[in-house]
Amino acid sequence: MVDSSTEAGNAASLDRAGRVEMQRGAGHDSPEMLLRVFCLLAAAGLVVPGLLLISPIWERSAYLSHGYLIPMIAIFLLYQRRSELFRAFREGTPGRFGVLAVLVAAAFLVLAVIGDAVSPAGVSVPLVLLAACYAIGGRELLRVAALPTGFLIFMVPPPGGVVNAALINLKLAVTKISVGTLHYFDYPVAAAGNQLMIPGHTLFVADACSGLTSIITLIPLAAIVAYLLSHGFWRRLVIMLSVVPLAMAANALRVIVTVIAVPTWGDEVAQGLLHETFGVSTYIIGTLAVLGITRLLR
Repeated sequence: MVDSSTEAGNAASLDRAGRVEMQRGAGHDSPEMLLRVFCLLAAAGLVVPGLLLISPIWERSAYLSHGYLIPMIAIFLLYQRRSELFRAFREGTPGRFGVLAVLVAAAFLVLAVIGDAVSPAGVSVPLVLLAACYAIGGRELLRVAALPTGFLIFMVPPPGGVVNAALINLKLAVTKISVGTLHYFDYPVAAAGNQLMIPGHTLFVADACSGLTSIITLIPLAAIVAYLLSHGFWRRLVIMLSVVPLAMAANALRVIVTVIAVPTWGDEVAQGLLHETFGVSTYIIGTLAVLGITRLLR
């Protein structure tokens, strides 16, 4: 028979030993957590020069005026996954090649900023943050933070050569679609490049009618809609890819309406406030179309 006082003493000893072990673990965890927080703050501070380099483009460019909103949306998306983030941040195992990944990403950022390379500097911002996530919490933290952090890519100004090539090709495509549609309804119009000729008037398909602005601004919107309202990789991919034909169709409609309206209301329809109103209308149409496709694919 075992004395009950002996059992109570053993239990108390085990309880004290357990508390001591937990305190030791907490003592070990506290410096490690502080180190992780410091590394994350250091990465956030490191990307500031890159943000300062690309932010003036947001002010000057008609295609990237939404750039200021992208970091705030990324923070919101991270906040939505805060429980998973905190768990991965506390419990994730540092990536095996984390230090190397951070060094490479940081070097890329520094070189881009020194060289005043706007697009590479913008790309390096999410790269540095993702590398830091991998270094701190390994694949687990990287998996949770990848999509919200990767959303920052939509704030990056495309290279000038890419923008110019896209403008030329999109304007020609919108012109062909518009002229083909008008010819289908026997409307008298001729085209030479991005120039449209109707009886008594000559019009040009301007950069604003190319659809590039709609594409660049609708893709982040489509990404948010796909992320929040859809599921599955292929469904989300279809929603995002649908932006290009939707934007082109909406801007072709804008051109068609302008061509038909000019003989009646004059050249003022093709410029000024009314023309800008048409532009806002095409964006609204594109947004509603993206929401409609998302609903169909749910």
